Amino acid sequence: MKEMAELLKQGARMLGQSCPECGTPLFQLKSGETVCPMCKRPVKFIEEGTDEESVAQQGSLEATLKAKLNEVQGKLESEDDTEKMGKLTDTLIKLLDALERVKKLGS
Repeated sequence: MKEMAELLKQGARMLGQSCPECGTPLFQLKSGETVCPMCKRPVKFIEEGTDEESVAQQGSLEATLKAKLNEVQGKLESEDDTEKMGKLTDTLIKLLDALERVKKLGS
């Protein structure tokens, strides 16, 4: 209940659907993302006729890109060489662009 109350305080909206894993009511964040407060993960709705395998691949690709973003960010935080910092920043920008494109595919 505490997690749900916190989401409501942050401006999230409780939906009529429940989590397919735990049955908890789902919430839509201001960003438009739907999340389960108990499982602490995003939930995607699959329209009828949608290829579930491609949705799973998209989720996997999104997770990989997020992991790489964290990895590059860690390297950037400890880097002192400005040339290497520039290359890492370029890599971050490319990863963010790729992540945005993957998210648009799922919309």
